[in-house]
Amino acid sequence: MKNMLLLSFAAISALASEPMMVQKITVEADTTLADVSSSISTTTLSKATKMSGDSATLLNDLPGVSLYSNGSTASLPVIHGMADDRVKIDIDGMTITSACPNHMNPALSYIDSSKIAVIGAIAGITPVSEGGDSIGGTIIVRSKDPLFAQKSGEVIISGDLSGFYHSNNAARGAAVTAAAANDKISVSYAGFAEKSGDYTDGNGKLVKDSLYQQQNHAATLAYKINDDNIVSLKLTKTYVDFVGFPNEYMDMLDNKSTNFNLRYKGRIGTLLLDANAYNQKTDHYMNKIWGERQAFNPASPYGMPMYTQAKESGFNLKVTLPISKEHTLKFGTEYNKYTLNDWWPPISTTVGGMGNETFININNGHRDRIGLFAETVSQWSDKLSSVIGLRSDIVKMNTGDVKGYNPTVNDGTDATNFNLLDQNKRDVNYDFTAMSKYEYSNTSDIELGFARKTRSPNIYERYAWAGGYGSTPLTSGPIAMDMAMVNWFGDGNGYVGNLNLKPEVANTISTTLSFHDSTDKVWGLKLTPYYSKVANYIDVNVLGTATAGGYTGIRLLQFANHDAHFFGADLSGHVTLWDNAENGVGTLTSVMGYTRGFRDDGGSLYHIMPFHAKISLDRVSGAWNNGIDIQAVAKKDSVDSLRKEPMTPGYALVDLRTGYQISKDVKFDVAVTNFFNQAYAMPLGGIDVVDYAKTTYTPLQGMGRSFNTALNIRF
Repeated sequence: MKNMLLLSFAAISALASEPMMVQKITVEADTTLADVSSSISTTTLSKATKMSGDSATLLNDLPGVSLYSNGSTASLPVIHGMADDRVKIDIDGMTITSACPNHMNPALSYIDSSKIAVIGAIAGITPVSEGGDSIGGTIIVRSKDPLFAQKSGEVIISGDLSGFYHSNNAARGAAVTAAAANDKISVSYAGFAEKSGDYTDGNGKLVKDSLYQQQNHAATLAYKINDDNIVSLKLTKTYVDFVGFPNEYMDMLDNKSTNFNLRYKGRIGTLLLDANAYNQKTDHYMNKIWGERQAFNPASPYGMPMYTQAKESGFNLKVTLPISKEHTLKFGTEYNKYTLNDWWPPISTTVGGMGNETFININNGHRDRIGLFAETVSQWSDKLSSVIGLRSDIVKMNTGDVKGYNPTVNDGTDATNFNLLDQNKRDVNYDFTAMSKYEYSNTSDIELGFARKTRSPNIYERYAWAGGYGSTPLTSGPIAMDMAMVNWFGDGNGYVGNLNLKPEVANTISTTLSFHDSTDKVWGLKLTPYYSKVANYIDVNVLGTATAGGYTGIRLLQFANHDAHFFGADLSGHVTLWDNAENGVGTLTSVMGYTRGFRDDGGSLYHIMPFHAKISLDRVSGAWNNGIDIQAVAKKDSVDSLRKEPMTPGYALVDLRTGYQISKDVKFDVAVTNFFNQAYAMPLGGIDVVDYAKTTYTPLQGMGRSFNTALNIRF
């Protein structure tokens, strides 16, 4: 945790060369992510609370970012009310698309916190160099750089071993890293495994299907051509045995992926190059975890096996060219090719709701995208700088013929009618961003930005077909369950795609007012108001109601374009309360935010986080660090009536944590989360479809008190 404050503020000062309005968590070469703070916070990220396979939780303390609860290991980041595919996620230059009709395997589920060096969020105004095909913002994740010896003939060996335990759900896990290198070649391995049972809420009630078990492994081989040029190859394998999803009708019972990423970072003359090529193959299986866990029963007549296979490959090239002392040109290209097959075997050989043929949900679906961008970064004077960029992305999509379980029910009619239509789609999208920063004085500055960003529909939004192309009215029969299997919203409803969807186009304005001391180290305050008008926002139309999964009155919804609006503000600050030899360093930090989202034709948008605030007090003295976090969330009363989204009451949670650096290489952490065992409903948790009355939509409950410990050993 050495130089923690300096490291935090270094991330802010890097804005002179990085996109503006970026919040980061940064890691030194000899630390883990849990040891440092965000760029606006001096709060220690304790291993006892932050070591996790769900890397999205590391973004919780950044302004403008919240999380959809999507299983215990697959949270979906939300930036200013926009989530999932609307947020660009860049992991070491790779785009990883969720290969599941419930989005149970999103990009961040493939990398755990022990492997991350930098994770950051660009809220709203995203420079064109940091991604297209998104409108909400960008999450940037970078793995730890390869380790090299400093001089010829030297060999270095290093490693790291961590473990954790959480009492509430008996979660336990371990991470190990090992590296060996000389001055030219570096070899490293990183492994992570974790397992958990179901957690209990603040009332002591078991939240069923919240258990999980998974592991992932990564091996990296790197070659240093010279000090300015490094080539690396990383191979990653991920295994998921099971993850329960209490807000979905299905659970993830197997997910295997293999990924390689070949990357080059270097310099040719004055040109800076960052290039990579990648490929990922995913095999995904869903069914239901039965009982209060204890095991999945494959012989159950109520099972519904669902399989997905996906292949994704692509490349990125970013070039930075200094034109003059004041101006820098960034340009490059990005290509992504994604192929998806999604099928559901019958559960019987007789004609019925789920028999006697295989249901083909997506047949060889394709989504191919190529993007080109150019961007100028200019320092007009000591006080004024700007980033201006233009980007174009071409998205081509298509899919093959589909079929239902049998041709004698509605899904047979839907399949026939869908197959007669032209599924070939081509979108030509344009993005433009312009940002400027003016340093009014040594204690204040202002940033102003505008962005036009575009996102094309995903494969399920366009091509999920059951329930949308039939010639007879929807009923409460099998067709409703088919639709309920396409749902990454945790709301218990059923969804069908729409071939006529247009790309979303968001026009966003945002400004940031910043006040701080002259060194920008003792205190600081940032206020960021924003507004977005989204044309052709992909929301829903109601087709009818039905019964599915035992729930009565679920909504059957079709994706549809509607104009929408988002507005709100983020406020964050920090202040050093004391700094002396006797009491160490005491720091107070705070983050709060408000977002409102609604459709032009009336009605609130789904899963908009209500007003929320977090205040943290930290003390670092010698080998000890101690902290208290207080999180408050207001009542959620602006809800989406089309999806029957339930309201949630306000609540406040208190966490306590402490850590002790036993030696230079050994650290121990302890935390008590939800100290007062508060019972609360998660505003973005969706509904509990597993363990409540099937006639009401009950919001998913959060975790009760938990005693957490973690140990880290470096060698």
